[in-house]
Amino acid sequence: MSDILKARENSPFQVNLDWEVVTLPGRSLESIMGMFAHLESLAARRLKTPDAHSSGTDSTRGHPALPKRQPYDNGVRERISFRDLGRQIIRAARGQVRSLQARTQEMQSLVLINEWATADRLWAGLLPDCKTPLFELNFLEELWGIRADQLEVGGWSLIRHWQQFVLIQAEVEVLLARRQSIVELSDALEGHLGLWLKRFDEILGKLDEKSLA
Repeated sequence: MSDILKARENSPFQVNLDWEVVTLPGRSLESIMGMFAHLESLAARRLKTPDAHSSGTDSTRGHPALPKRQPYDNGVRERISFRDLGRQIIRAARGQVRSLQARTQEMQSLVLINEWATADRLWAGLLPDCKTPLFELNFLEELWGIRADQLEVGGWSLIRHWQQFVLIQAEVEVLLARRQSIVELSDALEGHLGLWLKRFDEILGKLDEKSLA
């Protein structure tokens, strides 16, 4: 992974990805705290509005379960390397992205047969969940020391991927505020957000592949 990893000097971060995780650098700890704060915010929102992203159809009543990993075996603490920890993060993020792809496709169809208020509610439920794998990707960049400006998939760097989501969010929210064309909103969800999620899955797949090199 020499083409996407940068060396870190005078840091407790283990540059060798196969070394056991003992401690993390300050920026990675900050990324973890930010991710936890985001997850706490999601939990609080769902307690207030448990049906925030439910459309009443069978396909939205549950989401695919994420991969589970048992941290202990016969009472013995399992050892994990930086490489393994990063790959667990990738597996979790890819499961979330694929769930978001299904939800986005459903929302794209539902907004065409409902009022704007329904579109507002569905977007309010989808938006925070789109940010979750982005937080995980941010932590992965810190954990593995990835050069976000150098890793590209299909001509898209990690930095450009982040920036594209900001633009898509702004576009959707402008369309929701104007309330002029529900068809245009549906097209934006299908063509822009849907493509962004597809590319996200490809980026995570390439990272997983590179981690084995």
